[in-house]
Amino acid sequence: MKGHVLIVDDEALYRQLLTSRLGRAGYRLSEAADGEAALECAQHGGVDLALVDIKMPGIDGIEVLKRLKQLDPLVEVVILTGHGNVDSAIAAMKLGAFDYLSKPYKLTELDIIVERALEKRMLARRCAALSAEVAHLRGADDTAVIGESEVWRRTLELVRRAAPLDLPVLITGESGAGKEIVAGLLHRWSPRAQESYVPLNCGLLDDDLVESELFGHKRGAFSGASADKEGLFDVASAGTLFLDEIGELPAACQAKLLRVLDSGEFRQLGATALRRTNARVIAATHRDLDALVAEGKFRHDLLYRLNVVHIPVPPLRERTEDIPLLVDHLIRRSARGAAPPRLAPAALARLCAYSWPGNVRELRNAIERLVAFSDGPIIDEDNVCAILRLPLENRAPEPSPTRIFGEILPLEHIERDYVTWVLEQLGGNVSAAAQALGVSRSTVYRVLRSAAVE
Repeated sequence: MKGHVLIVDDEALYRQLLTSRLGRAGYRLSEAADGEAALECAQHGGVDLALVDIKMPGIDGIEVLKRLKQLDPLVEVVILTGHGNVDSAIAAMKLGAFDYLSKPYKLTELDIIVERALEKRMLARRCAALSAEVAHLRGADDTAVIGESEVWRRTLELVRRAAPLDLPVLITGESGAGKEIVAGLLHRWSPRAQESYVPLNCGLLDDDLVESELFGHKRGAFSGASADKEGLFDVASAGTLFLDEIGELPAACQAKLLRVLDSGEFRQLGATALRRTNARVIAATHRDLDALVAEGKFRHDLLYRLNVVHIPVPPLRERTEDIPLLVDHLIRRSARGAAPPRLAPAALARLCAYSWPGNVRELRNAIERLVAFSDGPIIDEDNVCAILRLPLENRAPEPSPTRIFGEILPLEHIERDYVTWVLEQLGGNVSAAAQALGVSRSTVYRVLRSAAVE
């Protein structure tokens, strides 16, 4: 469908003419015989363009224009007027109307104006979506797809399969493991990628504010509600709404969220009319929702609706193979264009052996501190232990700078012995060894194969 057009005219003949013409062009159409019916239709959302007759009984076209713009500032309005009301039509354009058509109008002229108005609507929504995406990316973690471990590969594959399905997704995992990253990827890899991505942390707002944020409110709905407020379900209507820490959602909001997931309908606080949304809901939590259901703190039917697709995010301690890759990326990013320091093998071994209770978020913070307080080109084990507050006992011995050889050996033998020694220091982690040696993983494997042949 090319767009939703609302035709508002008290003359049935003109409504029939417009419906016939625009219907053949593939637009989704709604009709209203007066201003009240038009506003009731628009309150349900989804109207892209309204063709509004300026002279109607009851609410006239100018007032309809004002109220439509209040409901949705991005909706486009074309005023339909007779020859004697051109001045009123020009006044309407000053109030935000896209254009006007004088009756009787040429159908070819109608086609052009409708097409241009909908194109403007599309561009405005795309700009809003891009602005939201830029704002999200500025604060987003860019470690999203870094990792070669099998557990992380399986996670990303599940994300790729779930992204285009347009179903609710529940993301679970420890704090800092990357649930927000997964939610962002689900949006970025979905057909909604050009629309708004709207995140909300349910645990950061007071209970009485969460409902207003999600569903919006009307003026006077409660103390302090001095103006109408659009809810996030309206903002994300064609895009994605990410509800982080869903386990903290108040009980009253849980019932309303369930209704939205079942029917796509909700009411603003203080409103009587139902509104509709087409937002895709992605939820995340570090809590055990089954336990919360057993305690009566979370609705079991809401859990079923959210958990249509479940994506568990593994903690960093279960993907230690990825730590060297993440460390290398984070060091380069933290250097901010300057020459990045190198990690001594023993320092990288410490990072790989650490349990990382704060997961990727803790690793990122640790690397930023290491780079910020680095005094030279090398980050050694002492630096890592100081940042992580680890004891220095059982420290791996540093390699001797010189070696007395009893015989002359081929260089490839020395290379093989040194690579083998580095692997021993790093617990057999090939990725860590490659990063410490400044070579590719394939080079490490080549040296190991040559050793195996001998």
